[in-house]
Amino acid sequence: MTRLLIVFALAANAVVDLAPQRGRAVASIDWIDENARTRALSEFSGYPLILLPIYTRCRGACVQNVDRLKEALADSLGDPRQFRVLLFSFDATDGPATLAKCRERENIPLAWSVGTASQTSIDALLDSLGVQVGKAGSEFTHPNVVVFLDSNLRIAKWIYGTDYANGDVDLALQIANGRGDWIGRHSDVLYALLLFAASLLCVLLVYYARQSRRHRSILARA
Repeated sequence: MTRLLIVFALAANAVVDLAPQRGRAVASIDWIDENARTRALSEFSGYPLILLPIYTRCRGACVQNVDRLKEALADSLGDPRQFRVLLFSFDATDGPATLAKCRERENIPLAWSVGTASQTSIDALLDSLGVQVGKAGSEFTHPNVVVFLDSNLRIAKWIYGTDYANGDVDLALQIANGRGDWIGRHSDVLYALLLFAASLLCVLLVYYARQSRRHRSILARA
């Protein structure tokens, strides 16, 4: 089950389960691109949107995330004119010049958008996505996740990690285009059933082992 649980205690000792929620509309923020233009996220309405949270100083996971997405979309069966891509920096210090350098350094396709926002807008968007980002000195801790939004900017699908197959992206785009996702909607139930089946199998194996030892013991005494 592709699901990330980030649990933290609040002052009142409450526990929060933070993860993307299918069907949830993301925050309608304004953001800034590498040309210093202020743009609205609503500009992407009408098309599925692939949204990849990154920050430009990251030379590890974020680079892998970008490269994997480029590879997957290069081999995609989908029409690139029928969806949009936004690399969104959650580092408010990533100004237009830094974003432009990132596009050049990572060879970002011209059709993709690269941007960031004010800290308030960054927090609002990440919260609506169900993505938790923490600060560790001058760097960030963050999940490796790419989120697929439908044409109404609602969460349709997400993929964790950087080791996904090209077909996973095609499937996610199809779901963002309106295809049903029965497994995704019922993943929690399926996971619970899998755990139950595994537990039952363990019990049966232990029972069988005990019965086998008892049988051997009886034969030895005979």
